[in-house]
Amino acid sequence: MPDAPEDWGEVLERLLAGDALAFARFNRLLTGFLVQLRAYDFREEWEDLRQEVLVAVLQNARAGRLRDPQALVGYVRIITRNKFVDRLKRRLRHPEGRALPWDEETARATAGPSPREATGAERTEVWAAVAELPEEERRVLEGVYREGRSYQEVSDATGVPLGTLKRRLTRGLAALRVRLGEAEPHG
Repeated sequence: MPDAPEDWGEVLERLLAGDALAFARFNRLLTGFLVQLRAYDFREEWEDLRQEVLVAVLQNARAGRLRDPQALVGYVRIITRNKFVDRLKRRLRHPEGRALPWDEETARATAGPSPREATGAERTEVWAAVAELPEEERRVLEGVYREGRSYQEVSDATGVPLGTLKRRLTRGLAALRVRLGEAEPHG
């Protein structure tokens, strides 16, 4: 006789209450999703991934965002996949054992003057060029360089995700360099 399907709503309730058996069942579910993702090369990170997913699930359950316990399995599948992909991207960007030639601050410093670093007539010319950019790029450039806010502060103020904000900054700065004759346009 096959086992009865797991009642994940009950498992979640017991997990919130601190039941160790519910924790073991939840980890079994997560491990199954990691196997489906063929995440074998990241086995040393599985424990960290399981903890990240567990924390996210518990936080959302306590905040009342997991209203339908039957949707728990789908939610866990999606969040496991997303957190795995995030780790994969980080590893691909920064391979182990390979030092990056510079940090983000050094990269910005070697890229030439930013709009905030320009002075006098240069500053007027730079901000006139910024005003001609598309609004989405102009807003983030002004927030970071004119107002001196951090990426996170601008992201919070505009509602633009951090990754999108950084892409817009990169595009905006590249467009400014082209407009101001400091670089050749890219393809």
